[in-house]
Amino acid sequence: MDRKTTRRVVLALIVLSAAIYLLQVLIFHDERTTVFYLLQDLAFMPVTIAIATLVVGELVDEREKKERLEKTKMLTSSFFTGIGAFLIREILRRTDADDFVHEVVKNGAEQSGTVRAIQRQLENVKLNVHIDAAGYTKIQQIIRSNQTNILVIASNPLIIEHECFSEMLWGVFHLMDEFRLRGSWDDLSEQDIGHFNQDFEKVLRLLLMNWVGNVRYLKETYPAFYAAASTKIE
Repeated sequence: MDRKTTRRVVLALIVLSAAIYLLQVLIFHDERTTVFYLLQDLAFMPVTIAIATLVVGELVDEREKKERLEKTKMLTSSFFTGIGAFLIREILRRTDADDFVHEVVKNGAEQSGTVRAIQRQLENVKLNVHIDAAGYTKIQQIIRSNQTNILVIASNPLIIEHECFSEMLWGVFHLMDEFRLRGSWDDLSEQDIGHFNQDFEKVLRLLLMNWVGNVRYLKETYPAFYAAASTKIE
């Protein structure tokens, strides 16, 4: 309904309510009881409004947020099949990591525990990246060749609600800027290489944390797609 129609409906309902109260007085000739129940109904209105706007509204907002996140999960999955899996593979090849990390990459959906529990473990796991010329050049090529796809994914406003995924994207964007600033491997100093090792470590950690949630979602929702996508990381 437009605003004008809404006003008419509200006015009609108020008039109808007043008419019913008037009819009650005319039939039962008891103004005091009518006024008593009218005031009682009015006294309950703030409670009704509070429940409707605060409690119910909060539940509806939470449900809508969950639905929005569900709608963007296939979008985030496209990141991993398009670039994320390749970044994990190339960085992990040049990283000292324990068996837990490799198990997460290989069998993320089969890992015991909730996604959040595994992510907490990944937040504290030790990762030591030792980038070399081949790895630097390969990662640089992967990111540069997928800049448009990354920008398209990042431009979706719903992505902001995926805090962990958004943080990972900002890390990838930072690598883009670093590649533009530092140039090729031959132009890097020892200090530059050390800085890149730290950047790659941060991005790898965030990639792994998002990878766990992504493969769990894919296996439960699209098992056939998950089977095909999982080969990208092997």
